[in-house]
Amino acid sequence: MVPNGTRLTSSARTSTPDSYSSVLRSTGEELLLRRPDAELCIPFAAIARVHAERRDILLELTAPAGVDPTVYRVIDVSAAAAGVFADAVNAALPERTADEETVDGSTLVVIRSLVIGDEGEDEADENLVRVGLPSHGIRLMYTGCAGIAALAVVVGVLGGDWSRAIATLLLGATGVACSYFVVMLFAMMWRDWYLPRYGITVEGRQVFREDDGDTVHAFSAIDGVTRYILGHNKGKTVRIAYHPNTPAYAAVCPPTGDRVLMLVVSMVAGVIAGFMNYGTYQLVLPAFTG
Repeated sequence: MVPNGTRLTSSARTSTPDSYSSVLRSTGEELLLRRPDAELCIPFAAIARVHAERRDILLELTAPAGVDPTVYRVIDVSAAAAGVFADAVNAALPERTADEETVDGSTLVVIRSLVIGDEGEDEADENLVRVGLPSHGIRLMYTGCAGIAALAVVVGVLGGDWSRAIATLLLGATGVACSYFVVMLFAMMWRDWYLPRYGITVEGRQVFREDDGDTVHAFSAIDGVTRYILGHNKGKTVRIAYHPNTPAYAAVCPPTGDRVLMLVVSMVAGVIAGFMNYGTYQLVLPAFTG
């Protein structure tokens, strides 16, 4: 038997119809062939033979006499692994007698689409989890920038120095925007820390959006709804954590290295924002004390 979870990964891309950038995995009873647009479940009963050709794996399906068999090709794998994998699968295939009728293996293959557009564009957009910087504080940033603009006018009127007023406007507005960026970064860090610990973590499968070809990850929550979240680990399984009461509040679990990088960026941005805000204070002070 083929050990459960045995897999071959292909990273090469070609334009040949039967060649894919794929992951081929055995579950012990079937082969799972994952390509960019679909996942194919191929039962052993549908497989006639697996061939290893140097760094390629060919899955030849059964076919009645006189019918050309369907062949799936996985390219650019390890040559040693390809031979071992082919031998293991061939040894696990069911024995067939000479008088047994040969079925068309392609009719036994179950294909699951990995393209969001196939499920309906409106439904996909509705269940797309928004990622990136949270937007709920954007009004506060606009309000802060408006306050800085009003303060710059006051500095120009009271101090009679409109060059100082313009400097106050430019430096102050930049400081407010940078402060908003820092707060949102820390909010994202909190989300990435909180959800994996107190939420529900599931595996996400890579799918493609038919409208723009972007890569997203699909995950199913406890409410039975399949949602989609942007991800960058193309071809790899990701872990997605979501809030049990609000499944749309979700995040792709980042690696430790990404968390450290975000923390460093947040601290540096926080220092820069602090200097900007302090500089704005120093520009404004003479207008009220002079």
